[in-house]
Amino acid sequence: MKTLGFFCLALLFMVTAATAQDYKIGSGDVLEVSVWGVPEMSRTVTVRPDGKITLPAVGDVIADGVTPMELSSRISTVIKDYVKQPVVTVSVQDIRNNRVYVTGGSVSRVFDMTHQMTLLKLLSELGDFSNADLRRAYLSRNGEKITTDFFSLYFRGDLSQDVPLQAEDIIFIPSNLTNIVYVLGAVNTPQPIQYVEGMRALDAVLGAGGFSDFARENSVTVIRESGERIGIDLRKVRRGRDIEENIPLRPGDYLIVDESLF
Repeated sequence: MKTLGFFCLALLFMVTAATAQDYKIGSGDVLEVSVWGVPEMSRTVTVRPDGKITLPAVGDVIADGVTPMELSSRISTVIKDYVKQPVVTVSVQDIRNNRVYVTGGSVSRVFDMTHQMTLLKLLSELGDFSNADLRRAYLSRNGEKITTDFFSLYFRGDLSQDVPLQAEDIIFIPSNLTNIVYVLGAVNTPQPIQYVEGMRALDAVLGAGGFSDFARENSVTVIRESGERIGIDLRKVRRGRDIEENIPLRPGDYLIVDESLF
């Protein structure tokens, strides 16, 4: 009967360990260490910043960087002098090591990765990017930028841009508030307009409700962040005479439509 119980427990150990075979234990994780038949050696421990845990009789055991199954085997080896045919199970009670940080102004989250995760899966969990600028987003790992195109990955389904995430990765997703074109003057609804790739002067005017009744369509000024001023004639554009006047805009541009006195 005892042999049968030992076999069942050993089988449970193998199944439990297999379910977590890919997870690497790290500093801060809370572990449940159980030694079958030796309750005084079973306990809940936290992995210290030096990557070690402390167990009765055997002292310190390195836990950082190994799977629960590997740690079970390691503990079994070191307690053989105290326990005959030891059966050890290690389970992760609280994951505090596998964290990914998302910041940048549009969103701020900390993810505890309990399973393998890719950038696309994480972006799918975040969901709403109405206030985010994915074109300027980036992934930082160990102080270095990982080259990948968030916009193409999320909005165009370009899976070649997907990358597996690792613990301590930092994902920077800036706000799109810096991607604004300001439309002022003689338009129906003067307001900031969200910049989109390929936007031109007339697009911005239409986004602000179009020209007002007193607008001087031939007297429009674009002011760049650098201070450069560009005068354009959108009346020619509307009449199809000179489409070159419909210049491309840049984020941060001010477009001002002059008002006629009569």
